[in-house]
Amino acid sequence: MEKNKILIAILLILNIVFIIGAIYFLKQHTFSEIPKGYTIKEEYFDKNGFQDYTDFAKYTYPNKEIVTNNKQYKKITEKDINEIKGYFEDFYKCMDAQNRLNEYKFDINTINEGDYALIKTKEGKEIGNSQYGKYDNYSVYLFDSETLILYYIHNNI
Repeated sequence: MEKNKILIAILLILNIVFIIGAIYFLKQHTFSEIPKGYTIKEEYFDKNGFQDYTDFAKYTYPNKEIVTNNKQYKKITEKDINEIKGYFEDFYKCMDAQNRLNEYKFDINTINEGDYALIKTKEGKEIGNSQYGKYDNYSVYLFDSETLILYYIHNNI
């Protein structure tokens, strides 16, 4: 009886440590791409997600140089626009399917030349006996240089 209580306590502590570690890892790993210095943030994280999740956030900056001077971000050209719009169209469908459109505050028509983007995707990487497709696992960081808002979308299935 006493051994069972000790075993349960040890398992409970290990679970708590694992959960805290996973949360810390995800926050550190995901948000290193979001430059510090924003003045306003809105974050809508998937409450039900752990391995598979869909997140949306927007960060407002006092000036564009905070993002444009970040070497991770690439200035968008005319040829990039359709690719970036594809991610946002896919993301819209996912948010709609999850009944979360009330959290999604983005107009796809604001994507234009002169904005900045960072795309992280697992497209083409192996997963079991297959490969990730274009929209299976991605994070897109889009900085609208006119409104000074950085939009973050993440989706993986």
